[in-house]
Amino acid sequence: MIYNFYAFGRGRKLLCREEWHRTRPCRDVEEESKYVSGLLITLKSFCQQLGPPRTEAFLAYATSQYKLHSFETVSGYRFVLTTDPSVPDQQESLIHIYQLFVDHVIKNPLYHLGDDLHKCPVFTTKLHSFLLNRPFFASLAS
Repeated sequence: MIYNFYAFGRGRKLLCREEWHRTRPCRDVEEESKYVSGLLITLKSFCQQLGPPRTEAFLAYATSQYKLHSFETVSGYRFVLTTDPSVPDQQESLIHIYQLFVDHVIKNPLYHLGDDLHKCPVFTTKLHSFLLNRPFFASLAS
């Protein structure tokens, strides 16, 4: 089951947030986004300090309640999915979302870097279509 999608730009700026199948509504989207962004930075630093040389990022971590999948680009964009802990690795999905981002946002001459991604309706439509068709979108892994 997929719970959330986040896209962060350079400088930790939230560019897009989508939500599905959440058991508790978010009280403060801005604060939640800051927590997620801060967590990503902390985990990256933690991995770099404890991992082998040239460890750049982590791919996912899980708790008993959710799993966070992360993909960071060389240019500093980060794409995140939160899912049920039973959902398998989503790196391929995040890479596909990044390709949608490049095709429909970065290559869009009307888009200004740092703008909300909802200003690119083709991207959000393609994002929704892609995620809604994922095998674990609305069901738990068996």
